Amino acid sequence: MPMWVIRGGTIGEYETRFHTENKVYLTWDGLNVDLNKADDKDGLNAILSKQYPDTSGNKIKNWTDQIWSFIHDIKPKDWLVLPSRLSPVIHVGQIVSKYTYNKANEDPYYHSRNIKWIERDIPRSNFEQDVLYSLGGFNTIFNISQIQPRFKAMQENDWVPSKHDESSYETTNELIALLQEISRDQIATLIRTKFRGHRLAKLVRAIMAAKNYATHMSTSEGEESDIDILAARGGMGFDNPKICIQVKSSDTPVATLDQFIGTMHRVNAEFGLLVSWGGFKSQVEQERAQEFFKVRLWNQNDLIDQVLQNYDALDNYIKSEIPLKSFWTISTDLD
Repeated sequence: MPMWVIRGGTIGEYETRFHTENKVYLTWDGLNVDLNKADDKDGLNAILSKQYPDTSGNKIKNWTDQIWSFIHDIKPKDWLVLPSRLSPVIHVGQIVSKYTYNKANEDPYYHSRNIKWIERDIPRSNFEQDVLYSLGGFNTIFNISQIQPRFKAMQENDWVPSKHDESSYETTNELIALLQEISRDQIATLIRTKFRGHRLAKLVRAIMAAKNYATHMSTSEGEESDIDILAARGGMGFDNPKICIQVKSSDTPVATLDQFIGTMHRVNAEFGLLVSWGGFKSQVEQERAQEFFKVRLWNQNDLIDQVLQNYDALDNYIKSEIPLKSFWTISTDLD
């Protein structure tokens, strides 16, 4: 049987009304339009684009998919899940009506479906971790039919776990690993978009500044030069260590260290840092050990690690370009 998550607001601000009226609502502000007028998703997309002209096309498309599901894809007798933001509980219900538009209601309660509550206030702790992960996400409305049998089994067991899952710890590890991978991919995409070409050197300079190095940066805004950044300790940069930094933003792996080491000698740098977004060819990896006391190499993963390790000390401009939010989770075997 189909089952859907329908949220009651970012902070649970609509949940009480959902419960008292036995309805779920579309909670998009200012959407006082009869959405039955849209014959297909293109028509709905056009309505939303007109209602929200300052919203990006990608967000409008995402909203179109969610709202179309609320109006057409969700059928009477489908189950719905409302993960509460007000308490650590989950509410389960069933859709009992078609979509209704009521122009006379106050904003944003124009669009509704009637529901019958199957069970309310089920503790989140009754659900296994993979089920709770399935209820997460950024959307307000989405399908979770793949776990409906799990909910049905719990209903038949008075909403308590039917058995202790010995694999839950391993499952948690796998899910956290997947979440970490997705997060790093998103950060990499954002850096690639925001810091193209010579701008990537500005990010590296900000990291060095966060590490309390005085820096001098090449004024070239065009092609990457053989010297992008000079860094040293001390308020004026006169103290050791003195570092020559070259930044390669290309996706092409660096093939040799010879040119970079020559540049280090030319500027009398004691040490060198070569940053390559595209990584390094195997030959360079072999040279890494030979140059261990002089040169450090950062690939894409190393650069992201540096951003995360020094994020709190980065300047406000960099933080605005790479807006990150930390959250706590349990320590696992992956840490």
